[in-house]
Amino acid sequence: MAQQNQAAPVTERDLFIGNAWRPSSDGRSQSLVNPATEEPFGKVALASSADVDAAVQAARTAFDEGPWPHLSLKERADFMLALADEIERHADAIAAVVTAETGLVLGAARGNPLAFAGMLRYYASLADSTELHEVRTGLTGVTARIEKRPVGVVAAIVPWNAPLGLAAFKLPPALLAGNTVIMKPSDFSPLSAGYVADAALKVGLPAGVINVLTAGPEQSQELVSHPGVDKVTFTGSTGVGRAIAASAAPTLKQVTLELGGKSPALILPDADLDRIVYTLTINITNNNGAVCTNPSRLIVPESRKDEIVGALAASFAQLKVGDPADPRSDVGPMINKAHYDKVLGFFETARQEGATFAVGGGRAPGFDKGYYVTPTIITDVTSDSRVAQEEIFGPVTAVLTYPDGDEDEAIRLANDTEFGLNGAVFSTDEQHALEVARKIHSGTVSINNGITIDLAVPFGGVKQSGYGRELGPEGLDAYFNTHAIFLDGEPVITL
Repeated sequence: MAQQNQAAPVTERDLFIGNAWRPSSDGRSQSLVNPATEEPFGKVALASSADVDAAVQAARTAFDEGPWPHLSLKERADFMLALADEIERHADAIAAVVTAETGLVLGAARGNPLAFAGMLRYYASLADSTELHEVRTGLTGVTARIEKRPVGVVAAIVPWNAPLGLAAFKLPPALLAGNTVIMKPSDFSPLSAGYVADAALKVGLPAGVINVLTAGPEQSQELVSHPGVDKVTFTGSTGVGRAIAASAAPTLKQVTLELGGKSPALILPDADLDRIVYTLTINITNNNGAVCTNPSRLIVPESRKDEIVGALAASFAQLKVGDPADPRSDVGPMINKAHYDKVLGFFETARQEGATFAVGGGRAPGFDKGYYVTPTIITDVTSDSRVAQEEIFGPVTAVLTYPDGDEDEAIRLANDTEFGLNGAVFSTDEQHALEVARKIHSGTVSINNGITIDLAVPFGGVKQSGYGRELGPEGLDAYFNTHAIFLDGEPVITL
C-alpha cells in the first residue's frame, strides 16, 4: 500500500511495526467509507494475532534493549519537538484524511494534528521542570533515593471521534517518560495515525518506540491482554472500558480509562442568556456532537425554560449542516450508518416516551446521501428517560427542568447519572457558581462555559466515566513507576 506521497492525503496504510511498514501477515484489510458520500475512499491493513505479537515484541525490545528509556528527558523532548514540527507540516493532508474518515468539518479535523503537535510541545516543555529522583530522609533517619522510571510498553487505544486529538492525550506523556508505544486507532478512523508513523521515521525515532496497528475486536483484546504490555490507556465507551479492564486484570496491567459521559449544564436562575446561547451552541454541536464532554443534559429553572430553549433553538437553526469538506459547514455527518441509525433511534425512543423537539429530531433535509442529522434539542424529558441517561454522541441535548428556588433539586438532577466526566454551571454570581460546581460529581466542571479543557490541567472522570487522569503534570505521572532505594541505616522495620 502507498505510504510515501506526503503532498496528497494518504488513503491506504499498512501496519507500522519496528519502523517498517508491512501488510497484515494474513493479508486482511478493510475498506473505508466516507460518511458524507457513502462511497469507499481508502483502505487499511488489519492486524492478525501474529502482527500483535510482532508489535509487542518490537516495543518490548525497544524498551528493554534500546536507547529510548535511557535518554535524558531533554533528549526525548528534542525528538518530540521534531515530531511536532513534522506533524504540523502535514496538517492540511491530515485534516483532509480526518474529514474523509470521520465526517468532522474541516475546522475540527484540522484541530486534530494541531492538538497532537501542541501536546508534544507542551510535554516537551516539562522536561526541564520534571524531577526524576529525590533523596529523602525517612522517619527512622534512613536515607532513600526515590526514582521515577518509565512503566514500559504502553498500548494506547484511541477512539474514532478525534483520532489524533485524543492520541495527543496519550503518546506525548508516554514518550517523554521513556515508554515505548503501540498505538491502536479505531478501525473507523485509522488513516491519520499513519502520519505519526511517518513522522517517527522522518525524525529518526529509534525502531519500536512507536508502532501503529489497526485491529478488529479479537486482536484488540489480544493486545490488551498481552503479557508483554505493561500499561493500557483507553478512551472510548464505558462498555468497552469495562471489557478492557477485565482483560488487563489477569496480568495486573496499569490501566487509564477515559469513558463515556452524560454531562449536565446546570443553569441557575440568574444566568446570562447570551452566554448560555453562545457557549452551548458551540459546545453541544462541536465535533458533530461526538464528544463525551459535550453538555448533553440542560438543567434549567421552570420559569426560564421557554426563554432559554427558544433562544437555543433559534441558534441551532442557524447552523449549517453540510459537506464536512466545505469550510462553511458547521456540522457534518455521523461517522457511519450504524451510528446514524443509533442517533435516529434515540429520537424515536424520545417520541415514544412523550418528549417533544424544540428543533431537529431527524435526518437533516436536502441530502440524497450521507449520514446527516439535524442539530436537536429534546424537551419535556424526565430524568429517567433514555435520552437523559444514555450517551447519544450526536449534536443533541435533552432539557430537564427544576422548580424555581429548588437548587437542591437542580443539583440532584445534575448528578442523576451513572457518568461523571464533565459538567457546567451558569450564573452571573461566580462565587455562588463555584459553590454549586463543587457539588457536581464529575472530574471537571466549567463555570459559564460548557466545556473547558487545558493542556496543563488534569482531565478524567469519576463513576462510570473511568479512572486515572490525563493532561498536565498528572498525565505525565501516569506513565512513571515509583521506585525507592534505601541508601543507608540500621536494619529497622516499622509498621
